[in-house]
Amino acid sequence: MGTTFHGPNPWPHITQAIRTQGPRHAAIAYLDHNAPEQLPLRAGDILVVNAGAAAIRAHATSPTALAHYLSKGVRVLSSPTLHAKVIVTNRRAVIGSANATINSTYSDDAVIITDDPTIIADTRKFIDNLDDLTEVDQPFIDHATAEWAIGRAVPIPGVTGRIHNPDNNFLPTPTARMFVKHVVDYQPNPTEQHLIREVQPRTRTTAGPIAKYQLQSLRLSTPSTITTGDVIVLVSADQEWIYPPALVASEPLRIPRSGGAVLAFLRIRTDLPPLPLHVAEKHLADHRHPGPRLRTDHYVRSPALRTALLELWNL
Repeated sequence: MGTTFHGPNPWPHITQAIRTQGPRHAAIAYLDHNAPEQLPLRAGDILVVNAGAAAIRAHATSPTALAHYLSKGVRVLSSPTLHAKVIVTNRRAVIGSANATINSTYSDDAVIITDDPTIIADTRKFIDNLDDLTEVDQPFIDHATAEWAIGRAVPIPGVTGRIHNPDNNFLPTPTARMFVKHVVDYQPNPTEQHLIREVQPRTRTTAGPIAKYQLQSLRLSTPSTITTGDVIVLVSADQEWIYPPALVASEPLRIPRSGGAVLAFLRIRTDLPPLPLHVAEKHLADHRHPGPRLRTDHYVRSPALRTALLELWNL
């Protein structure tokens, strides 16, 4: 095949080029409802997209498309700074300007498709080395759907406005509001199941990039004062483990027909491990916090204790 250039309407050539056996890895910044037709991925493939809040609110990336790929068994990750459009298979690399959107079919886009082994290896390495990634799962899609409804309010990173590094703002500085909450085991009723997936991060293949962030859900039995930007430290129901701080990424949503329960989404760091609760209590006692009240739900009023809790994970 060699190396070929395709434009101004490259998608028919892209779609044909990636119809090969073996896993496909794609990093396509934006995709809409038309993406599954242009970019037909299957179970075992990896897709990195820009599904940050700005892209979702600007309707540049569609939660419907994300849900489609997830239902097909595609591993989907989000990078809020992604602007690349590249795809790699075992046999070919596609590099160009085309997003997987209906607008791309009307625009003057261009790509290069090549079977050069060096370029194929370099393209795969580029995708595998992407960082600051959030795993896209059902809670992520639920949150993205809510962001989509807000409307076209936020500039798209890399297109308009300045690129923002999310890692610098994982937790607010200083952390003014922190809560200790205990995980509660419960069985969602049928009404709740479409809103909430209270599951631990799923085991992932070692192939492809490593997700640094994940969006998870927190169910509260009654309305609370928790709001976007708060920090939550979770303790296991058996009081054996304390989990690293998580950032509240959405306003609590009321769960219909649940007796007043609400659902909030938390952004967690997947590279921070849980700690044995007794180890955390001893560390805090050794650092002048003998009564941290980690075995009861409460608002952490002491700035010094908030700092000490963050230091358990060197944050």
